[in-house]
Amino acid sequence: MKGYIIVASKLIVLCCLLSLLTPLVDAYYAGYTNTNYQAITNPTTDGAWTTPEEWNDAMVPPNLPASFHWREKWTWPSDIIQHFLVEFFIDNTNDTGDYFQFCMDRNADGGTAPQTDDIRIDWVGHSRSGLTVYRGNGTGWEVFTGWTWGTDIYAVDSIRASPLNSTPHWVIEFWIDKSKPEFDISGSGYSPWIRLAVYDASNPAVGVQAWPPTSRDVPNNWGLETGTLENIPEPLSMVAVVLLSSFAVAVSCYCLRKRSQPKGTA
Repeated sequence: MKGYIIVASKLIVLCCLLSLLTPLVDAYYAGYTNTNYQAITNPTTDGAWTTPEEWNDAMVPPNLPASFHWREKWTWPSDIIQHFLVEFFIDNTNDTGDYFQFCMDRNADGGTAPQTDDIRIDWVGHSRSGLTVYRGNGTGWEVFTGWTWGTDIYAVDSIRASPLNSTPHWVIEFWIDKSKPEFDISGSGYSPWIRLAVYDASNPAVGVQAWPPTSRDVPNNWGLETGTLENIPEPLSMVAVVLLSSFAVAVSCYCLRKRSQPKGTA
């Protein structure tokens, strides 16, 4: 227990110091912010709700499309592991053209094109062979190979029902190790900008469903993830969200004040 307290104290100090280095940049996309809470339940990455309560300790992000749902939380048995649940309610196929996509601006410095601190992960065709990681190069994306399956990234998906929807649909669970240099977020003071998207190849008329509903190629228009050492308030309410820990206020809100106002959604 003493060791965890020491590590937590160091993490708080580090985040506070790094937040002071966050530059003034363009704003994230308005209305798309999510608090990333420390997990109460360590999830099992098996492409399903292992128990009905497995993901109840993660915040439901605002402005989700009706067809698309995601949540996140983090653990740190030794490294900082970022866990995600993604559900695409209207897709019940295993098409090779189906894909899930996760984008992260690690330094939260935006840009009109992907920069070298921007990462994109594509999970295509429901299989390990369809996983590709990209890194920005200033004008677009290039394949990045500096990662290891099962150590830095791991994912499982399935077609099944869940507590959120009783009709079998596409469910994805994946994690990344944010302690690894290629996914490190320390430069943002634990406030990276992110975007998640899904696509059903058998229903192209629906198009790409994304949070936020913006381009993968313009980091300026991604959403904001704000990390906290706290567990999710129970029950989660707007009042509980406002009354976050002093850590969340001191670090996360400070980072927001250093940026300009969010862009409109028009």
